[in-house]
Amino acid sequence: MNAKAISERDNAQCRILVVDDDRATAEEVVEAAHLLGYQCGFALDAASALRTIAEDETIGIVVTDVQMPGMTGLSLLDELSSRFATQRPLVTLVITGFGSIDVAVAAMRNEAADFLTKPVSRDDLAAALRRAMRKWLRLCGERSLAALSASLRGPVSEAGQPASAVAAPLAPVDDTELLKITRKLVRMREQRGQFLNPALFSDPMWDILLDLTSARLEQKTVPVSSVCQAAGVPMSTALRQIRSLVDMGLIRRWSDPLDRRRDLLAINDEAMEAMRQYLTYLRDRVGV
Repeated sequence: MNAKAISERDNAQCRILVVDDDRATAEEVVEAAHLLGYQCGFALDAASALRTIAEDETIGIVVTDVQMPGMTGLSLLDELSSRFATQRPLVTLVITGFGSIDVAVAAMRNEAADFLTKPVSRDDLAAALRRAMRKWLRLCGERSLAALSASLRGPVSEAGQPASAVAAPLAPVDDTELLKITRKLVRMREQRGQFLNPALFSDPMWDILLDLTSARLEQKTVPVSSVCQAAGVPMSTALRQIRSLVDMGLIRRWSDPLDRRRDLLAINDEAMEAMRQYLTYLRDRVGV
């Protein structure tokens, strides 16, 4: 799942699927998740869960029981890894009424993010889901950066090499020229609003990354309030997008040492390198 797909959801959350053969337990977990503000559904067996996950790619977190007829929860974790690991991020949590060291170790071997024992308190569930959502966002961020890097390398040649290895490489561009390109992109986005409804193109995550890229090229840090203004959306929406970008590992946020009343933002090194490649690509291949 790419960054655009994430940004289309205002609160940058994936859906949660609860898998438990006990309907009452499944519905209880779903209700608790709903009260915590998550979108959540359930499946009563592993086979149904696999079909649901395959059909609904907005599902990013799976909470499964261990003891189930047919395919167990641990076998489900293995199936999820085999089928979906290369397609999209999936974070798994295990809930069981028969907690043991062996089960916990097996769950972790299958890359479960958390292991909870029934009965699960609402506080424990809330904490586990927060950790899972942060991990999902981080995985989405890593995948987005990898996809951007792959797209900039171009298609594969007949010899099995990236086309960029055969074609002329991108010419290096200094920060002054990259800053000009970034500012041009910002102006182009602003000018669209003179001709078409700006709501048609709302993409606050991208606007935030452009603003922070410009600041990095100018060797500046930017206060959160300024970035929110640049996003062109309500403050509450911009703050949610900033939190998501921080969780995705694309930007960092810290308290201003000279003014503790405000926080500062900066784009992270890996995301900045991807933006440099993208801006260079626009100059050489698109003519921006």
